[in-house]
Amino acid sequence: MGKIKVLTPGVIAKIAAGEVVERPASVVKELVENALDAGSTEIKVEVQSGGRKLIRVTDNGEGMTPEDAVLAVQRHTTSKIENEKDLWAIGTFGFRGEALSAMAAVSKMRVVTSKGGILEGVEVEVEGGVTKGVKEIGCPPGTSVEVQDLFYNIPARLKFLKSQGTELGHIGEIMAKLALANERTHFQLFHEGKLLANYPLRENPSPRLAEALGREADDKMYFFQSRNEDVEVAGYTGEPDLHRPNARGIHLFVNRRPVRDRLLTHAVMEAYRNLIPKDRYPVTVLFVQLPPAAVDVNVHPGKWEVKFADSEMVHRRVFLTLREMLDKTPWLKKEDKASLRGVRETAGAYFRPPDETLPHSFLPREASHPQTGPHFFLGQIDKTYLLFASLDGLTIVDQHAAHERILFERLTEEISQGSIRQQTLLFPEIIELPFHEARTAAEHLLDLEKLGFEVIPAGERSFWVKSVPEILTTREPLQALQDLIGHISSWGKDAGLPRSFDPLFQMMACRGAVQASELMTPEEAATLLTNLQNCVSSSHCPHGRPTMQKITLAELEKMFGRK
Repeated sequence: MGKIKVLTPGVIAKIAAGEVVERPASVVKELVENALDAGSTEIKVEVQSGGRKLIRVTDNGEGMTPEDAVLAVQRHTTSKIENEKDLWAIGTFGFRGEALSAMAAVSKMRVVTSKGGILEGVEVEVEGGVTKGVKEIGCPPGTSVEVQDLFYNIPARLKFLKSQGTELGHIGEIMAKLALANERTHFQLFHEGKLLANYPLRENPSPRLAEALGREADDKMYFFQSRNEDVEVAGYTGEPDLHRPNARGIHLFVNRRPVRDRLLTHAVMEAYRNLIPKDRYPVTVLFVQLPPAAVDVNVHPGKWEVKFADSEMVHRRVFLTLREMLDKTPWLKKEDKASLRGVRETAGAYFRPPDETLPHSFLPREASHPQTGPHFFLGQIDKTYLLFASLDGLTIVDQHAAHERILFERLTEEISQGSIRQQTLLFPEIIELPFHEARTAAEHLLDLEKLGFEVIPAGERSFWVKSVPEILTTREPLQALQDLIGHISSWGKDAGLPRSFDPLFQMMACRGAVQASELMTPEEAATLLTNLQNCVSSSHCPHGRPTMQKITLAELEKMFGRK
């Protein structure tokens, strides 16, 4: 008997489900997209236990006849395409004929639907891919799909799901994306009967920015648009100081379909080249609209990826459109520029800002260390490098890298003693986070407290910030907090973070350190070198860059031909 076997229908169905249904958020995406294809203007999503126990999506779309409802839960059945040619001109969200059947194969599904003009609706019940019952039922026009006990028959897949908060965060994130692209539809998200997100029907996408991304997006994002032949590029993008530690703030849509695309992400990043710090990502909502035949959406089971017929043209159009808007620097033309200055100052320890009237150059200030002896401050080069003389040569210090190392070791020492030293704000500040990051923050309040941030929930996506780390009191602590939450969120971890504090300390030290191109007084420079020499690892910053370079007296003599 040969080794090759024909898989059973049940195994085939579960394999298909594994490609389409990654987690509860995948179910929400597929069901909401089906509702949008049905012409819905009202879509209600209800979940329990982060989507594990129940996901119910109810819409007011056109609904289905009893015959269509029975067919819809079977494999490879669809109303979106009729022949092979249609595959190359997809104008709807759904088309593969796999979503409902894949979900039904790994859950207990109930579909209730009624088509306008038909007196009776129909209820179809499916368990593990097997239809258990079909009956007439009274219901309003539209469709309601319930998915219960997701992955109940695949325990191995079930155990890979994250915590309730994490899975709920993913659901909230996909709801925000779909709401951004479909402003003329009213979306609601409920968890355990409580309204978590509400996106009222809008005439244009602008109000959705604050609803989906937070109030900061409404203040610091700007509209862009261009049309070239059949391709339209439009959306909203943030001013350069609105950036994130990962790419989660870049929201991409092709023909209103949310996608993950390296080409488009690269075009966005190229537009921001030299405008934002290295390894940072802008906040952008990008819509690319082009003829269905110019893009292949059939390259990923979950329909997350696309392929353009002319990728070079699309990349160029996105880059030029964004760059043209960014070159106009609209944020610098605001009448009220106070919002650009960040949070209000707080009481506490300050790294004293330099007084530009002081003569910084060639004023001897001594920094001394038992092992290295005295160093005399000579001056500051390019407001970045500090020059010191000693008995055996010259020492050049990168002020930012050096201060990073000092703060990093200080944070490490403080956390070993229990928690980071805090500074209470004179007035508590409020931050509003994207849904997914808000779930992360809520799960890690104790960890944030250890990191020096006293954070108190003030709503589903809002948090009061009462205290911040002492080292960040004058360095935009709220932005630092959002960056930390973004990093933690991208890791997808549900447990405590003690083993992961180092990269967070690197972020905090980088934020809190004196920056390059920042003036320093001779006293500050001398103190910085003394503190650096007292560090355990003084030669490099936490990212691995050198903090200082030494030119010995012997090397100087060789340079000048004395040896």
